[in-house]
Amino acid sequence: MTDEWTKVVSGDRLVKFTYVDLPTGVAFMTAQIASHNVVYSIISEEVEGPFSREVVEQNFAFELRPISH
Repeated sequence: MTDEWTKVVSGDRLVKFTYVDLPTGVAFMTAQIASHNVVYSIISEEVEGPFSREVVEQNFAFELRPISH
């Protein structure tokens, strides 16, 4: 299963998420803030079923938290 979507987080930042179930029971997830070159990625082993979009987004909560000035 492959899923891709965008969501506004932290009030005004557009983030593109992707999620892929690999045949070996591994999940691959990414998050990229619009206009940024950095892509955050996670490989999760021994996945018992597909993750929901909410779970994928929660995996990147730290990286996508609001920036304090």
